[in-house]
Amino acid sequence: MKTRFRLPSRRAAVLAFALVLALPAPSAVAETRQRLGGMFRYWEAENGSDLRDYIVYWTRDLNSLWGFHAQYEYWDFVAPQSHDHARPEIGIHLRDFRRSVYTAQWRHEYKRNRYLIGTDQVVGDHWVARAEISPIVWPDSTETVFGVGADYYWGSYNFASTTVIRDPRGEDFVSFPMRVRLATESDDWVQVTVAPATHRTLGWALDGKYRGFRAGIERNSRYDFTTEDNVILTIGYERQWSRGE
Repeated sequence: MKTRFRLPSRRAAVLAFALVLALPAPSAVAETRQRLGGMFRYWEAENGSDLRDYIVYWTRDLNSLWGFHAQYEYWDFVAPQSHDHARPEIGIHLRDFRRSVYTAQWRHEYKRNRYLIGTDQVVGDHWVARAEISPIVWPDSTETVFGVGADYYWGSYNFASTTVIRDPRGEDFVSFPMRVRLATESDDWVQVTVAPATHRTLGWALDGKYRGFRAGIERNSRYDFTTEDNVILTIGYERQWSRGE
């Protein structure tokens, strides 16, 4: 059932930015980690609606309990008279004494706002359980995406994960992405994703990062809630550092 809800995107952006500024500043002895990066993704769609996807992002841990991320994304469709638009995003991440994480996030999309409330709960020495709810809000209605999953970690950065995502926009479209990441102690990695879904569709991806440089290829059959196939090519670079460098 669709629920009426209205929150102008400009007001949402101001509220989210003000909330980040209100977070407590890091103490003099706390180490603050940061990551700054950018990516270019080219979407080749079967119906000719190719797009150029530009992304820049910044993440920062203010202290052991607080952190945030900010991202600016721009969808530039190749076809003329398309709906080119910006997709700004900001999120706040809180941690408890067990290192479990609680996330609140906002992103503006074309003619709508998307919110996310989620948690990553440490449930064992190697296990993390995840759950999230993500309302997508139009001026006159709301539809909600749900997701649950689990991760198994070993070493410093290696993990395997599985997730179930239900999207009501595509006749209750459900996907089951599964990922394995193999990484070095310096966080260089290669990741393989397989994403079966309802309606007998399948997606896959291969991504990697080496010394900050990122590259990947992704193939989707009926990606998200649409009925289009696509191939996505990604290149990017990111840098991580801590306070005092």
